[in-house]
Amino acid sequence: MAGNTSRVASLASLRLPIESHVLQAFVSEAIKPFISCVVTFGAGHFYISQSDKGGLVFGGDIDGYNSYAQRGNLPMVEDVCQSGMALMPALGRVRVLRSWGGIMDMTMDGSPIIDRAPLEGLYINAGWCYGGFKATPASGYCFAHLLARGEPHETARAYRLDRFATGHLLDEKGQGPQPNLH
Repeated sequence: MAGNTSRVASLASLRLPIESHVLQAFVSEAIKPFISCVVTFGAGHFYISQSDKGGLVFGGDIDGYNSYAQRGNLPMVEDVCQSGMALMPALGRVRVLRSWGGIMDMTMDGSPIIDRAPLEGLYINAGWCYGGFKATPASGYCFAHLLARGEPHETARAYRLDRFATGHLLDEKGQGPQPNLH
């Protein structure tokens, strides 16, 4: 449902603790081999890698407000580029060719939900924020376990939906329940 989990859940009269935000990504002109892995910069919420065609693929923080716009805003472009320059000053000489914005789900504590919904037969695997595509193998394994056995896998026990009602939020980054900081 990527970015539309709350909308889909509302069709079943469920209100989930998830917001939808735009996350922008950028591609530069092709350059000689520069990076051979994915580099992340936690101090600036920045990531970068190099494609097979030589373009640098990078991005950073979410836009600071809820949106389904599928395009970002210029202050966030500046923020991402500043983070990149702080990490790798040589990026200042590379031209950006294109950018796009994608919608992503963000839970209030920045951690996903892998659980049964309050409706019989409905399951939730959502709210992956920034890291969903990287966590797909593990989340798929845990979700399959939940579907097959009706109980969460030990690895995913903390990712229950009821943590938001009981106050047992996850604070893996130590930043509190503020979505724009995750």
